[in-house]
Amino acid sequence: MKLLADRRLAVLVAGQYSPLLVQLVTGPILARALGPADRGYLGVALILVAVIPVFASIGTPAAARRLVAEGSDVATARFAAARFNPVILVVTLLMSVVAVYVWFSGLSPTELLAIFVLLALSYFGAVRMTILSLAVSEGSTNIIARYQIVGACLSGIGICSLAAVDRIDIVTVCAVYIVSQLAQLAAIFRYGRGHHRRDRGIDWAYALKSLPGQISDVLLIRVDQLLCSLFLGAHATGVYVVAFSYAFVAFPLVHSVGLRISGGKRRDELLKNSVRVPLTVLAGALCFGVVWSGAAVWVVPLLFGGDYAESVPLAAILTFGVVLFSSATVNVQAAVSLGRAHLISVIGLVAVCLEVVAVVFLGSSRTATTMAVVAVLASAVYYTLSLLVRQRSFPGAGNRASFEQGEGEPVAPAPQSAERG
Repeated sequence: MKLLADRRLAVLVAGQYSPLLVQLVTGPILARALGPADRGYLGVALILVAVIPVFASIGTPAAARRLVAEGSDVATARFAAARFNPVILVVTLLMSVVAVYVWFSGLSPTELLAIFVLLALSYFGAVRMTILSLAVSEGSTNIIARYQIVGACLSGIGICSLAAVDRIDIVTVCAVYIVSQLAQLAAIFRYGRGHHRRDRGIDWAYALKSLPGQISDVLLIRVDQLLCSLFLGAHATGVYVVAFSYAFVAFPLVHSVGLRISGGKRRDELLKNSVRVPLTVLAGALCFGVVWSGAAVWVVPLLFGGDYAESVPLAAILTFGVVLFSSATVNVQAAVSLGRAHLISVIGLVAVCLEVVAVVFLGSSRTATTMAVVAVLASAVYYTLSLLVRQRSFPGAGNRASFEQGEGEPVAPAPQSAERG
């Protein structure tokens, strides 16, 4: 039994790290072949592919998961969520049209069409979110790993094949990611299909309440790249995206440490030494951040080429933003286990809004460097607020104290979104 559990854990870890490992290979290939401007356009497109499904899903993944928690089987929960698919499709198409107009109007018609198709297929991304959420509710880690490994392998093989025949451009790379999206859905599509009850429906109010937390989780570490594209243009965005891809290498390590320390703890364990433990994690993460930040001087030019010399200082700065964001995991998971998930949603939105407002008010001082600094400060705000929520020092958390002290059973921490890039 232990061997089986270990194998499942190994498969899950492989799934979690496969996108990053593929990115370490394909990132430099794309950066060198496309150049900063086209790399910027592609980077924004891939960010939107991750962001649009979160908005378009209108909270159905969390609401479907709640049905399972209340005793419904997975097939019934999936059927109930599928009733909202027409709404999801309309929202996806509308957001795709707006995104093409705002971020990609300077491209050729063929490139515009390729990006629009890629964004429109985010509809399947929203469907995947619901299926994966149901898999989490049942602990079906093999489904989660299958989804990630299939997507990573296909995108990696596709881009390396394009590089081998010297055919890398925005259109062909979009085609690779389109195929990857469809294959990811095919890999998990059968999960949860079968006989279902028709008398259970999604709680619309609960779905909408869960949406802010999902949005803030996916936007906080991506919104700076979207703002860079909006205010500074494609070339600066390409430089920024490359810098972020370097900095993001720190995320899996720090994030995994946070999950390991905070996961599976009882309430009394989470409340004991509740400041010392997260600050120790942060101190260790910052030490690693200093080393990885300093290494950018040699690693970035080696991997991405001389066209990305401007990425070096940005990578050094953004590393600390990634370290702060991922270090917050130990606070976030503890807060979720202590019943404060709603406050985590609030502070995530606060950090995102502060970052957007700060960038808007920078005005003529708005450069890639100042935007990177703002991104780090937003992550610092998020970390600080997450620590306050964990400590019950955040406004609104005190009214849950008596409930928390009265409970004796551990609560499994809810997984946060780990799909980045």
